[in-house]
Amino acid sequence: MSEHALAMIRYAYYFGGLGAFAFLVTWETGDPKSTPPPHRLRHILRNLALLGLVVVIADGLVLGWLMHVPQRLTESRGLLSDLAPPAAVLLGLGFLLADLFDYAFHRLLHRWRWLWLIHSVHHSDPHLDASTGGRFHPAEVVLEVVLKTIIFLALGIPLWVEGARAVILNPLNLAQHANVEYPRWFERGLGWLLVTPGIHRIHHSPEMRETNSNFGAVFSFWDRMFGTYLEPDLTREPAYGLRKLVTDSWQSVTGMMLTPIRARKLGHL
Repeated sequence: MSEHALAMIRYAYYFGGLGAFAFLVTWETGDPKSTPPPHRLRHILRNLALLGLVVVIADGLVLGWLMHVPQRLTESRGLLSDLAPPAAVLLGLGFLLADLFDYAFHRLLHRWRWLWLIHSVHHSDPHLDASTGGRFHPAEVVLEVVLKTIIFLALGIPLWVEGARAVILNPLNLAQHANVEYPRWFERGLGWLLVTPGIHRIHHSPEMRETNSNFGAVFSFWDRMFGTYLEPDLTREPAYGLRKLVTDSWQSVTGMMLTPIRARKLGHL
């Protein structure tokens, strides 16, 4: 992987994500799918503030300073290194492996209570919009990126592969959460392969049966393969959030950061 190619991935990573967010927020303003929050700007800024903490802690401190990931993007000294597969094979294999990891890790976030308390920060948003795509507790992101980085390095899949995947994943993640109405042909035409917004919105339902379905990040066939797929009803009025975490004390930046500790006393969420 040349320095020029790495630079192009970085450019697409940052500007693709920012461009997708700006486009979707503008679309939400003019034609929202459901009623936006009463203080929409505050809602967006709070979620972005949490994303900022994730960037500082997970990307800057853990991946950048502790694990030196920016300097190891082309490192390939793991199990596959002796086979010397071409870059295209590494990209395809790494893309599938990372997406399977995201699916499995997401299921664990819902299965183990201590992980669910952390992940509930994402699910506690009662007003899904593009900013919800960045609403994750830093502890969740740290755990995810550290585990994934270790797996990639152990297998000898260079870390630039995950960077290239993020060029697709990040805009898709924002689109999955955006408060906009997508054409039915888009949902039906791509849902057999990709996790479309309609498929993912079910996952944010306050009904636990629906929350514990559709765990995929990019590809929808993991859910179909492992029996966790739930067909979306695109005509139904959406409902989001966790009923015990709807008040403003859970929606502030401090409230979201403290949710894994405070929510322990609430029992089943």
